[in-house]
Amino acid sequence: MAVLAGALLASCSSAPARPGPLHLTTAPAGSDTRVTLHADPGLKISARLPPALELADGTVLRFNAARRTADSAYFAEPPSALQTGRHERAHGRLHASVCYEHERVCRTLTLEL
Repeated sequence: MAVLAGALLASCSSAPARPGPLHLTTAPAGSDTRVTLHADPGLKISARLPPALELADGTVLRFNAARRTADSAYFAEPPSALQTGRHERAHGRLHASVCYEHERVCRTLTLEL
């Protein structure tokens, strides 16, 4: 828990030493933008409570992926969502449930990205 809390604090500072436990990438997808959620190694993103990114305008992007683990509990590949229009970066409040590989209990994270 302390390690995760430390990572969260690092991700929220103005100049973090390293990225937080979760980070976003963007890529063009036609006239829209594909936003993909990535987790640090050893961290799994829950598919039972899919991540959501609240944008400043009130829009909510809900993340999903076609491939899941055998028990369908976690994403087997980074989940993504489509954001209307072209954007270099996605900004907002991310809500996600994550679990370290060796743990059975997931934690809900809320990050400002």
